[in-house]
This record gives sequence, C-alpha cells and structure tokens, in this order.
Amino acid sequence: MKTKVTIVGGATGREHAFAKQFAQQGNHEITSILWADNPFVRDLSTNYSVINLDDIVAVHAEVLRTRPDYVVVGQGEVTQRGIRDLLDKDGIPCIAPTQEMARIEGSKSFFRGVVESLDPNLVPRYEVFTEYTTRVDDFIASLGDKVVIKKDSTVSGPRVRIYDLANGLEEALKDAKDWIQQDGKIVVEEFFEGKEVAIMSFTDGRYLVHSPPFRNHKRIYDGDEGENTSGMGTLTTGEYLPFMTKQINLRMQGITEQLLGWIRSNHESNYRGSLYGEFLVNGNEIKVIEYNCRFGNPSSMNLIALMKQNFADVCEAIINGSVSQLGEIWREGHSLSAYVVPAGYPYTKENVGAEIDFSKVDPNLFFCGNMNFKDGAPKLKRSRGFAICAVGNSIDEVRGKVYGELEKVEGPIHYRKDMGLIF
Repeated sequence: MKTKVTIVGGATGREHAFAKQFAQQGNHEITSILWADNPFVRDLSTNYSVINLDDIVAVHAEVLRTRPDYVVVGQGEVTQRGIRDLLDKDGIPCIAPTQEMARIEGSKSFFRGVVESLDPNLVPRYEVFTEYTTRVDDFIASLGDKVVIKKDSTVSGPRVRIYDLANGLEEALKDAKDWIQQDGKIVVEEFFEGKEVAIMSFTDGRYLVHSPPFRNHKRIYDGDEGENTSGMGTLTTGEYLPFMTKQINLRMQGITEQLLGWIRSNHESNYRGSLYGEFLVNGNEIKVIEYNCRFGNPSSMNLIALMKQNFADVCEAIINGSVSQLGEIWREGHSLSAYVVPAGYPYTKENVGAEIDFSKVDPNLFFCGNMNFKDGAPKLKRSRGFAICAVGNSIDEVRGKVYGELEKVEGPIHYRKDMGLIF
C-alpha cells in the first residue's frame, strides 16, 4: 500500500522539488494543495487543488477530504495561521510547528526576545515600536551610519530594509511611520557588518540534523545590489563557506540546538520540521538575523540535491521521531540554484505576461515556480518563474551547469550571474 502524503505550499520550485522526491521513491500517493497552478507538480500528483492559503478553513477541509498519512508544509503563512493545530485535532501528522511556535518566523519582535533570552550577544541593539513618536526618530539617529527597519509580521512586499542615513534618513523615517500604520509594529535595529550564511536543521522535536552551511543571494542584482527578494539563488559548498571557520559552523548548530531546547522547555516537546537560521558573520563574531519555521526556498532545492537519502525518508523520520537514526544524510559536493524572474523585476511590470521558452532546458535540473500556463506557452508572472539547480564537485562545475542551462532560455528574463563568485 502506498503512503499518502499531502504537500501544502506556494507554486514554487521548492514544492516541485518535494513532489519530484516523493514521485521518485515510487511508493507515495501525492496530493498537492498549492496557492497557484503549477502543472509540473500537478502532473506528479494524484489529487491536486489550487486554494488561497490565507483561507485556512478551505485548506483544512481539502486535507480532510483525502486523509493523508501526513502533511508537509512548505509555505510559512499557512503555518502561522494554524494548520498544524487543526490537523493535530484530526490525528493527521503535520511537518510544521504549531501556530504558537510559528511566531518564531511570524513575529520579528517575538523572535528577537527569544534570541536575547538565549544570549544577548547574538542580537544587535534594537527596539520595538507600536506607534510613531519622536522616540523612533531618536533611536534611529542613535544607531550610527546605517539602520535596519523590519515589519514585525510576515507580509507581502518589502518587509526588511537597510538605510544609509547619510542620504536615506528621510526615507527611513517615512517608512518607519508608514509601516507602523500598515503593520501595527516595527523592529528597528543597528546595522551589523558581516556576511550572510544560513543552515537548515530538521527535527522531530528531540533531535536535529544540520545541513551544510549555505549562502543565499537575496538582492536582485549582481554584486548584492538592489532590492531584497525572497531569494534569487543559493550556493552550498560543503562543510563551510570560504569566509567562515569550522568553529562558526559549530556555533550556528549550537544556537539552533539552544533554540530547540527553549522551544521544548517553554512551549512544545513535539516541534516538527525545519529550523532555518540565518546569520551574519564577521570574523569570529556572529549575530542572528532570523529563523524560519519552514523549508527554505530556493535553499531546499540545493539541500535535497545533496542528500544521500530521499527527502521522503527524512520526512518520515521527522514524523516517526527517528531523526537520530538517519545518520549522515549529506554527500560531498557543491550545489547551486538560480531563479529566473521577469526583466525589470521587482521595479516594473513591463515583462509580466511575456512568453518564455525553456523547452531546451534539462528537466532534471528544472524546478517550476510561479508562472501562467493558460492558453499555451508559459508566461511570466510578477514573481520567481522557475529555478535551475545543479550539483558538482566544484563551484566552477556547478556554475557551468546552471548557467549553461539558463542560456538556453528564450524571453525577457533576469537572473543573477555572479552566484558562486561573490561571498
């Protein structure tokens, strides 16, 4: 008898990677509940639905309709609305935290308080504001040349910005005022100079398996210029990245273990899924940027590509409480992913709706994201359309594979060309 698994998430390369892994194992019946249509995931699924994931009642009802053996959640907002809590009552295991613990990702002020309780040295100077007063202006002015302002909750559009106060003070104050009005709460932080690095750790609530460290490329343009995005690509290079030491890698793992210990002591002993930490590293000093409670995108594609075991086996170890028995799940090597967006993204809609042709791309390296497939040829939407992800024995090798495939794509597209070259 086949294991019935339901994937809940956005129409991204992450969900396509999940579906590929379950289909590859051959003994799973796949149900997919996605925010938008993804025909590549649909073709791998026995049951398929497109539902607005803001509608947690509809998502819950659809899961109950097929009664899976377990659910894998890829998207953060549906977790923050409590899908795990609802499914716990139905006796359906769900790889996601409860709504209470999803606040680690969903509320930046809540999370800052948690990390500060673990180790005050891990956080920059910060304050939380729920109304705009002169105290906001004074605190921003006290932070030096640069400041970071964050919306407290997970919302669409820009929610974290860095301001150079020499020429951006007016914009920083305006955004602070507007964001408090829109979101009700902001976090203002000092800027910490460093290089970004992340790890993703899988847990059954008791034990953790840590991924190799990886470098997310969030900025839209080469050289880490332009607006922050949800991620233009990820590089994973093995034990640790060139700018970091083994000790820093162990420190990141230790912080994640501290965080899981805090969760177990304060809230729940059966946290299931991912603790995905992002850090800033400057020599031997480290600060925590944030943690996500979901599988990352595009980093999940990189990590799945480097797994010795099928992703389905990892999911079932999380559900069964046997993560400690997984052993070594990572093979040596490098992986690189790169997302394609419309040329001009995110500043203009000029190429939204334009046709693209990726028919010459290797399907084994292709991961479908958010595109419009109505009326024949695929068309770009105002989002990340698809990703290419490859593995190899060196950075040069994976760059050659990824960019070799991207050169085959026809249409008004944009992608970072410097990934693997910039640290």
